[in-house]
Amino acid sequence: MSIIWFTENYPPNKGGMSRSCDRIISNLRKHHTVHIYHFTNKQKAFKTVANVRGSYTSIPVFEDSSHSLNVLWAHLKENKQIINCDSLVAYGCHLSLKGMPIISKWLQKPLLTCIRGNDFDNAIFSQKKQDLLYSIRNSAAIACVTKEKVERIKNMQINKNVYFTPNSIDFSEWKILNSDKLLAKKYKQEIETNTNCIIGLIGYLKQKKGIDFFIDNLQKSKLINKIHLRIVGEIEMHIEDKLIKNNIHYSKATPNSKTELIANYLICDAVAIPSIYDGMPNVIFEAASLNIPLIASRAGGIPDILNSENAFLFDVLSEYSCIKAISHFYESDKKDLIEKSKNLKTKIKEEFNSKIETQNYLNIFEKIS
Repeated sequence: MSIIWFTENYPPNKGGMSRSCDRIISNLRKHHTVHIYHFTNKQKAFKTVANVRGSYTSIPVFEDSSHSLNVLWAHLKENKQIINCDSLVAYGCHLSLKGMPIISKWLQKPLLTCIRGNDFDNAIFSQKKQDLLYSIRNSAAIACVTKEKVERIKNMQINKNVYFTPNSIDFSEWKILNSDKLLAKKYKQEIETNTNCIIGLIGYLKQKKGIDFFIDNLQKSKLINKIHLRIVGEIEMHIEDKLIKNNIHYSKATPNSKTELIANYLICDAVAIPSIYDGMPNVIFEAASLNIPLIASRAGGIPDILNSENAFLFDVLSEYSCIKAISHFYESDKKDLIEKSKNLKTKIKEEFNSKIETQNYLNIFEKIS
């Protein structure tokens, strides 16, 4: 089978969606041919590179999305690779959601649309809503990274072929090396703090991640002077202003390599994911692989993985529940923390491994082709 995969999220782009896209395609290529069409200006326009069991082609992006898609169509319409393919995939992002449903009809090819998290949440209540609805209605199938997205889309009653395709992780790729430990020790020594506990906030910390809410509740919990926040990734300016204004202990890091990322995880006593709404954060899998306890809200796909046996959970936007979860974590002994981390790792190994993730996609391709 030959699959054409359109996305804005693929390496060298950073972020969870890019890493997930790379992982999914790499595993699918063990079974089928996958040609990637990447909307990006980081490569020469329409440059094609041969890959094992597929290829990579960069597609230029212009300020006007309509022009970007018309240029794409001019490139595709007589392309033998496209004409001879079996299925098309739109993997998140506005350009894919807007363009692929129409292009798939022109090409008379079945389309799988992958809804991750941001692409749905950012569009459904915005001016992009009609593009999203058209995409859902005119796709042969929809792959959702969370159960709650599956339910919400099915309840819209515009497409019955909606499937749960959760993320995965290969724990063998997240083994802790001596270099990781040494770098973690260095980072910890560099942190100037009198606190005895470090909580990590990791990723692109946008509004939906509930960082303001978490900081406010940390202060109300009376534990704020006992906790240091390690911010790993990008943070909005107003959040940092709040940290400074309230004299909250924090430090920042922007990892440029996997070793730097792992080292930043290792200095944390826990990682917090206080999202208001979300998809299925890769941070859950990464923290679990490194045995770092999690404090998280029950948003999006988080409760698809986390429960009271393997994490410290709280209800979305509930001050009482959040403060209780933070306090529960802080007061837990080492044995309890180890047990939760062990339970989470076992659950992910059994239910969220790469073999299951890949098979979910293979099943869909078999149905739509």
